[in-house]
Amino acid sequence: MNILIVGILLFITIIVMNRYIPVQGVERMTLDEVTENEVLLDARDYQTSHRDQIDQAHCIPFSYLNRHHTDLPDKKVVLVVEDRVEKNLCTRLLRKKGYEVDGYVMPEEEAQLSIACVCHK
Repeated sequence: MNILIVGILLFITIIVMNRYIPVQGVERMTLDEVTENEVLLDARDYQTSHRDQIDQAHCIPFSYLNRHHTDLPDKKVVLVVEDRVEKNLCTRLLRKKGYEVDGYVMPEEEAQLSIACVCHK
């Protein structure tokens, strides 16, 4: 019985760590700071990314990222996310796949949201 309780607590701890503990080395950026050597990845859901479109962003929502990460160019990644939980999950997944995540942008706090999004399949 004790082993079952310890196992459940360990499982819950791992889930909480993956979602809520900040990822090291990923700094907050603005859209102006993104360079040509970096690719913008819009990991927000399709409705949000369509409503608040960002220039030259590759639109791959987090739920599709595991299957479609190969659509990204071989560059450093800057995430476009809605919140810090999404940033943590995307960063950990992309690092497992071998990508280097430089930073993240939360466009709700940015003023530049009127440019079209480039969505690739």
